[in-house]
Amino acid sequence: MENNRLPQLTTTVIVWLVLCLTTGRAQQPPSIHALSIKPTYGLDMANTVGGNRNFLYGLHASYDRDLSASSQAWVNLLNAKGLSFGVLWHNMDHMTEIVEGQAYSHGMAIGLLSEVDFQLLQAGSVKFLLTPGVGLTYITQTIKTQPATTTVGSHLNLALSAELGLEIPVSNRTSFLAAANVLHYSNGGLKIPNGGINTVNGSIGIKTALGHAKHTPSAGSSNFQPIVGSSGELVVGVGQRGKYRTSGGFWRTGVYGGYNYYLNQAVGFKAGLDMVYYHQVFDGNFEKTFQYYGSSYDRIRLGTSAGAEVALGRFAINGMFGKYLHYNSFHGVQWYWTSALRYYITPNIGLQSTLYMHRMQADYLNWALVFRI
Repeated sequence: MENNRLPQLTTTVIVWLVLCLTTGRAQQPPSIHALSIKPTYGLDMANTVGGNRNFLYGLHASYDRDLSASSQAWVNLLNAKGLSFGVLWHNMDHMTEIVEGQAYSHGMAIGLLSEVDFQLLQAGSVKFLLTPGVGLTYITQTIKTQPATTTVGSHLNLALSAELGLEIPVSNRTSFLAAANVLHYSNGGLKIPNGGINTVNGSIGIKTALGHAKHTPSAGSSNFQPIVGSSGELVVGVGQRGKYRTSGGFWRTGVYGGYNYYLNQAVGFKAGLDMVYYHQVFDGNFEKTFQYYGSSYDRIRLGTSAGAEVALGRFAINGMFGKYLHYNSFHGVQWYWTSALRYYITPNIGLQSTLYMHRMQADYLNWALVFRI
C-alpha cells in the first residue's frame, strides 16, 4: 500500500495543475501571494541496505510571497525573488539502520521549513533559483524508541536544506517547478548519539497565485539600517552537548571576537578568534566525560577563523572556517567550521545561534548575545 502513495501524490499535483491552467486563463494581474505543492523523492547519502540505497518520499506544501516589489536593500542586492513558509513531510520507512542484522526504520518526519529564493539567472520567462531553507521537524523513531540505533538522537531536529531549481510559467498565474536539493536532519548534538540524516532529493510541482492583489512599491519596506563598512563585534554565549544515551549534557561557554567589513547592506566578510570554555573536560573516563571530536583535556580551546555573512534585513546567516591555535584534543582535531543564524534587535545588538562543527560532526549549539561597534 505504501508503495502506491508516491504515484498518488504525483497524480494529485497533475490534476491540480490542470485545474489551475483551466481557471487561470483570464488576464488578471498576478498576486504577490501563492501556494506551492511539491512531491519529493530522495536517496540516503550514506547508507545502503542489502545493496539497495535507503530512500524516502514525501510532500512539501508552502505559502509563497513574492519579493520583487520590496524596497528593502538586501532584496535588490541579492536578487531575492520570494519568501516561503511551508510544511515538510517525509515517509522514512525505507530509511533504515542495520544493527546486528536487524533493520530499524526512522518512521516519519513532519515539520516546518522557511526558505528564500535567490535568482541566479533567467532565460526568457524561466527562472533558475538557489533556495536555502531552515526549519524544525519532528521524527517519530529515535534512540529512545529504538535503543539499538544511533542515527536520530531526539524527536525534535533542525532541518537544513539547499536547493537548485527551475520555475517555468505555464500561464499568467501558474508555474511548473522542478528542483534538486540536499536535506539534513540533526539535533545539533543536544542528544547523543546523533548520526543525523542526509539525503539528496528531487521534486516536481506547481505554484499557483492566490487572489489578484497588485504589487505596491512599498511592499516589504523596513526602517532597519544595518552597519556598513568596518565594525568590531563580540559574541558571548552558552550551549550544551548531550551525554551518551542520558538526559544530561556537557555545558560550554563560547566567546568570539572579531572584525567585520560589510561591502553593502547584504554582504560582508569576517575574521576573528573563537574561544570555548569547557565546564567538563575529558579525563579518560569514556563513560562519563567522552565528547567525541569535542573531547578536550583542557578547559579552553582557542582558534582563529574567517568567513562571510549574508544579511536579510534583521536576519543574517554566516559561515566561517577555522584553525585551532590551542586544542588539547583526544582525537588531534586541528580544524573546525561554524554556521550561524543571527537576528538583529538593533544595528548594534543581536541574538545568535552558532553550530560548531568538526568535520561532518556537530559539536554543540552556542546561544549568544551579539554586540557590534
